[in-house]
Amino acid sequence: MLIITVISVLFAVLYLTLVLHFIIGWKRTDTFIAANCELPDIFISVIVPCRNEAINMQSLLFSLAEQSYRNYELILVNDHSDDATLEYMLSAQARFSTVRVVDAVGRGKKNALREGIQQSSGDLIVTTDADCIYSKQWLHTIAAFQHSCLSDLIICPVLFSGSTSLFATLQKFEFVSLVASGAGAAGVGKPILCNGANLAFTSTVWKENQAKLRDDEQSGDDIFLLESVKQQGGIIRFLKSEDACVFVEPVKSVNVFFRQRRRWAAKSPTYTDWELIATACIVFGISLCFVILIGLSFFNSLYFFFLFFIFIIKYIIDTFFLHIVSKFFRLQKVWLYSLLLSLVYPFYIVFVALSSFLIKPKSW
Repeated sequence: MLIITVISVLFAVLYLTLVLHFIIGWKRTDTFIAANCELPDIFISVIVPCRNEAINMQSLLFSLAEQSYRNYELILVNDHSDDATLEYMLSAQARFSTVRVVDAVGRGKKNALREGIQQSSGDLIVTTDADCIYSKQWLHTIAAFQHSCLSDLIICPVLFSGSTSLFATLQKFEFVSLVASGAGAAGVGKPILCNGANLAFTSTVWKENQAKLRDDEQSGDDIFLLESVKQQGGIIRFLKSEDACVFVEPVKSVNVFFRQRRRWAAKSPTYTDWELIATACIVFGISLCFVILIGLSFFNSLYFFFLFFIFIIKYIIDTFFLHIVSKFFRLQKVWLYSLLLSLVYPFYIVFVALSSFLIKPKSW
């Protein structure tokens, strides 16, 4: 009883401290308004790796064609698609002078990104995914932020859109917790997370760090780049602006969701940033404590009361954090969905963490 109690209290304190740091970092990060800045003149290369994305190509191209910022090139990289993706790309290239098509030689998303960046001309590289939708001010906001707050790497927000089902809403809350945590960590000068679906960095930074992006790993360029820039003392900022958001739809099936999360978790042993590793250990540790305490509660009611106490404390701090970021991320009924997520999260984290080491993830 004593050992599990002490360990659980330790992880609860660490978790509380961690989330408080994220809250402080979020509040320290000012909302950026591009209209208040001088008109930027930065040439941007937007890199979009695509594999069998024919269903998304029209909405992607329309969304990018509507951008108010015109000083950019769009590089579409075809990663051996066997549907009509390449045909859409070539059609767009024929219609718009700003569109370039790269037919990737190597295979995989990571290689597609590399080949696209190698053929880019922009001073600022922006990576995104083919299933994203953007506001008209997306590129203008990123360019204005870089002009105003010179950065080596800019972490930009990703939001979920589309379905309002319970499964989709829980995905949204879980994903917001990741994005907001990454933003908060960057706000206190300790960046740990970013997302290649909406990431900006200078071409110089990429050239200096491309050798450290782990060619032996199928994916993970975004985190590997962040780690490398951070280790070199580069300037990493979170762009807190709704106009800089990209929107993606949540996955539609539980199987796809867990495959995606296992793929993310499987890369964790290759990360070297101790702050990211410590964060992952704290989240996994408190989740594992919950699962163990639930099992022990069947044999001793004292474990149940202790579990309930820890659960309430964690629920309050999680809900407080989500409430603070709710306006930016367009969250509703925070207290309710935070409760539902809190009930399933420990099992989800433990399952994903353990299964990621037992089941080999697939690329893309």
